[in-house]
Amino acid sequence: MSLRCLRPDLPPASSFTVAELPHYAKLDQNEAPVDLPAELKRELVAELAQRPWNRYPQPAQYVEAKRKLAAVIGVDPDSLCLTVGCDQAILAAFHVAGGPGRRARWFEPTYPYIPLAARLTHTSGEGVALGVDVDTAIDAAAIVAEPAPDLVVLVAPNNPTGGSPCAEAVDAAIDDEGRLVFIDEAYADFSGETRIPDVEHHPNLVIGRSLSKALLADIRLGFVVAHPEIIGALEQLFTAPYHLNALQLVVAGRYADIAPHVAASVAAVVTERQRVTDALAAVHDIEPVPSRANFVLFRVAGDRQRSHAVYETLAKSGVRIRDVGGLPGLASYLRVTIGTKRDNAAFLAALGEALRGEV
Repeated sequence: MSLRCLRPDLPPASSFTVAELPHYAKLDQNEAPVDLPAELKRELVAELAQRPWNRYPQPAQYVEAKRKLAAVIGVDPDSLCLTVGCDQAILAAFHVAGGPGRRARWFEPTYPYIPLAARLTHTSGEGVALGVDVDTAIDAAAIVAEPAPDLVVLVAPNNPTGGSPCAEAVDAAIDDEGRLVFIDEAYADFSGETRIPDVEHHPNLVIGRSLSKALLADIRLGFVVAHPEIIGALEQLFTAPYHLNALQLVVAGRYADIAPHVAASVAAVVTERQRVTDALAAVHDIEPVPSRANFVLFRVAGDRQRSHAVYETLAKSGVRIRDVGGLPGLASYLRVTIGTKRDNAAFLAALGEALRGEV
C-alpha cells in the first residue's frame, strides 16, 4: 500500500542496512573497539546534569563549545561549525550548493547517504561508477567532465573501499572557485591525512568530519571546516545551536580531554588493521583491499551468492560484519570493522570455519 500523502520519489529500501543479530563480535558499523574511560564519562555526565534540561541550548554555549573544539582541531572558530555527525554536513553541502537546477558529481561505490542527499534536495547529477578501484580511478578528467558539476563530493578515505583520491584529482576539483567541493573526512583519523589546512586558501573547499568513527559513535557529533561565509550559511540552515543537544555541546567543549583517548584508539586500530589485512591475504579465496580507514573490504572468490552465504554463516556464529554486495561494483565483497584483538581473532577464526564448511 502506498499512501498518496507521501512524496512519490522517496528512496527504496537501502542495500546498506544493519542486521541487529545476537553477537559476540560486532564488526559491522565502523565503530571504535573501545569506550571512553568510565571516570571521564562520569565527569561529562556530571557537567550535563548541572545544565537546566528545561531550557534550550543558548547561542553563547554553542559559540564556546565550538571555540574549544576549534582550538583542538587547530582552526579559527569562525571557520568551524558543529554538526550532528557527518551526515548532516553532507546534506548541508547539497542544500547550499545543490538543489533544483544544479548538478552534483560523486564516485561509486561510496557512502550511500551521498546519492540520498542528492535525491532529498532535488539535485541533478550522477554517481560515476568506477568499481572497486574507485579511489585510484578518480582523476581530474572525471571530476571536471561535462556537464560540469556545481558540487563535487569526495570521500577520503572512502567507505567502503578504504582508499583516497590522489592529490592531483582533489586539486583539480577545487581549482574552479565556482564549484563547491565537499570532502567527507569521517575516517581521516585513521589515514593521518586531511585537507583542512587547504580551506584557508580555497574558499570553495568544505571539509566534513565525524567524531563517531574513532570513539564517540553514540554521541552523533561532527563538524565542518570551511570559509566563514559558508559556515555562516550552514549555521543559518541548522538554526544553530538548536540542531544540537546539551550532551553534544558538553562533549565538544571537553574535546581537549577526549582527544588523547581518540589518538590511543586510532593507533591501536591502525596496528590491528595491518594484522587483519595480512591474515586475510593468507586465506585461500579471500582478497583484501588495502585500507586507510578503520575497516577492511575483502572479496570472496566466486559470485555474490557465495559471499552472502559466508556473511550469513558468520552472522549465525555471532560475528557481525557488513555485506556490501549491493553497492555498485562490489557484488562479491564483504567489509569488516577493525575491532579489539579478541574480536579480530574471532572474526578470522569464524571466516576460516565458514570457508572450510563449504567443502
